[in-house]
Amino acid sequence: MWRVVAFGIALGVLLISGAQGEEKTLDEQAIVEKSVDAFAEAFNQQNVKALAELFTEEAEYVDSSGLVFHGRSVIAAEFAAAFSTREQGTTSVELVSIRPIAKDAIVEEGVSTFQPKGDGPESHTRYVAIHVKQSDDSWLIASVRELEAGEMSHNARLHALSWLLGAWHEDVDGSVVRTEWKWSENGSYLLSKFSVRQSTGESWEGSHRIGWDAERQQFRSWVFEANGGVMEGWWRQNMDGSWSVALSGVDASGIRRAVLFTYEADGPEAIRVSQSQRIVGGFSLPGSVHRIVKQPPTANVSAVDSTAEK
Repeated sequence: MWRVVAFGIALGVLLISGAQGEEKTLDEQAIVEKSVDAFAEAFNQQNVKALAELFTEEAEYVDSSGLVFHGRSVIAAEFAAAFSTREQGTTSVELVSIRPIAKDAIVEEGVSTFQPKGDGPESHTRYVAIHVKQSDDSWLIASVRELEAGEMSHNARLHALSWLLGAWHEDVDGSVVRTEWKWSENGSYLLSKFSVRQSTGESWEGSHRIGWDAERQQFRSWVFEANGGVMEGWWRQNMDGSWSVALSGVDASGIRRAVLFTYEADGPEAIRVSQSQRIVGGFSLPGSVHRIVKQPPTANVSAVDSTAEK
């Protein structure tokens, strides 16, 4: 049983960074998501006034060809012109990263997708936007730059999980879990090596690979234990901002096992890890919830093998 539990602990330690990685707070997440939702709603309703109100008076919009539109009124006029000439359709936005660059400024990176009402192909545009806090404590868009059109690369998508990168260490009831995440050589996967040492003296290690499944449009995990046990599963982000991964596979003796891990931020330095839907050898096991606290690395804690799987 401990192998499944320990893997969840190892992942939970990493996901503390996911909840708070790159100094991103829940407030910053909410600020950007509110703006993204308002933009998509106004765009799909072709509401030029509502779109313009999302920008500062001196905002700048640079399209993918390098053409610059300066000022809220000019940006509004460009939206109006586009709505009058462009095929009707809907837009959606996928956030890639959110990071503060100053106390009153947040950088947002993402991909906007336009789906025409007709049979035409959908189009994708990568962009970077800067949100700036105003004197009345509201947040407006000061700058948007379209980077390129086209499908997101697997590497670009995986940046949503890039907070996993780094070496992590956790002690749980006398058992030590160490995990280190790195990019694969070509940047298309996140790779980790993990080791577990129980208080009883038993120990084992393994590796974990996360990639983007283009068919299912989901992150996918493959976990390999050194003794031959394997698990794989699919990730999803829940409506409340938590992340879940449903893993299933067999241990080294061929016994089937499955578990659903859910990770939720619990303050700035901790995360709640929930296990549910636990099945081993056809038998259901009770779930569990525990709280993991982020621990800074110390000089006397050695990292795991730094040789990443290629």
